[in-house]
Amino acid sequence: MTIGMVKKAQAVISNTLVVFGGSNQNWLPAMEAAGWLCHRCYDLRTAETLLLEIGPCIGVVDLSHDDFSIHSFSAMVNRNKQVRWIAIVRDDQLNNEAIGQFIVNFCLDYFSVPIPPERLQQTIGHQIGMLNLERQVWPQLGNFGQQGLQGSTAVMKKLRDQVKRIALSDVPVVISGEIGTGKILVADAIFQASARAKQQVIRVNCETMTADWQIETVSGTESVFEAANNGVLVLEEFTALTDACQQALYQVLAEGYYYNQAGEATTVDIRVISITKYSFDYLVTLTTLRRELYFRLNVVSLTVPTLRERGDDIIVLAEFLLLKYARQYNSVAKSLSEQAQAMLLQYPWPGNVQELICQIKRAVLLAENKCIEAEQLDIPRLVDDKLSLKKVREESERNALLTVLENNKGQISAAARELGVSRATMYRLLNKHELIPPPRCFRQGHA
Repeated sequence: MTIGMVKKAQAVISNTLVVFGGSNQNWLPAMEAAGWLCHRCYDLRTAETLLLEIGPCIGVVDLSHDDFSIHSFSAMVNRNKQVRWIAIVRDDQLNNEAIGQFIVNFCLDYFSVPIPPERLQQTIGHQIGMLNLERQVWPQLGNFGQQGLQGSTAVMKKLRDQVKRIALSDVPVVISGEIGTGKILVADAIFQASARAKQQVIRVNCETMTADWQIETVSGTESVFEAANNGVLVLEEFTALTDACQQALYQVLAEGYYYNQAGEATTVDIRVISITKYSFDYLVTLTTLRRELYFRLNVVSLTVPTLRERGDDIIVLAEFLLLKYARQYNSVAKSLSEQAQAMLLQYPWPGNVQELICQIKRAVLLAENKCIEAEQLDIPRLVDDKLSLKKVREESERNALLTVLENNKGQISAAARELGVSRATMYRLLNKHELIPPPRCFRQGHA
């Protein structure tokens, strides 16, 4: 069996096969002899990391041995739409409603045991051909892992730089940002760029977490701390944790162990990433949050910018989402008109990235032509319909300059460095928008 790192899909997708479940696949040796790179995976915890590494590929899921929860596997498949799935089942399983729904919703084909090897190989070979054809039509297929972190504006460059630096450490992180800004995506980016990327990532909703920190996994009920051991634990809205939960979590962070169901101390090694919609100024005033826990969690922190702060990056993200959902829903939509782009730029986006996703999905589903027009967007018109894209972009550029000047206390050289431009270019932009600061006046001394 060939095991190892696989590069992301390039222009031509390699003959890569991922097989989940089962223990005795008598058709695999023939696939390997024919030049297929075959990966076996028995643990759903590592499945998403493997699929992100490989990119577009063919997946074969063997359901005939009841190795794992079909519900958990369905959730993972739904998050990895770049994979084409083929199921292996027993004939009696076809009467199972959950398995039937899984095959219909997610699989291109299925085979009953005993497997006809030649037919299975023929089907798999045809599907890799379809993937390569898709790659020609959709060149960005498989590059959807960093949704929400694209962009060239100062705030997004700063965010990506922070993610890169934070990922290299192994300390707890707190991510703050308005609802819908993509905090989970930032947490995932930190995880993927870290030394723990090959390990498991466990995400928990702190609003529903019980005092014993038990969760349902593919292996049954187990401790969150056990499930996340050697990996990463992501706490969604950690401010909602009960006091009892906070005590147990503090024990793990401070002492490196927790008490299992038998009352035994169990050592664990976990990196914690905490997420909240509240500002850091508010967090320090929150009386329901234990001070000692907060300072353990907030070793390093970052704030995810709102969509309205991202300027022209809104268009970059919108076009990215358009490509993604047009492929997913088999839509004719390919681009946004200039008027549609202007409308996206002038809208304040109270729902941030999640609201933009909903808008693009709706427009893609209703599209009848390749170009999406402004009237096809369900966005309130806050400005005159004749507002030009050029005017909106100039206003966005001016606001970005004001922000970076404010961040750097009016120091033009420092602001230029943050924007990644030369001092001369910075002065040109400031002159363009009439933002050159007035000359300093010094009082003459008197003898």
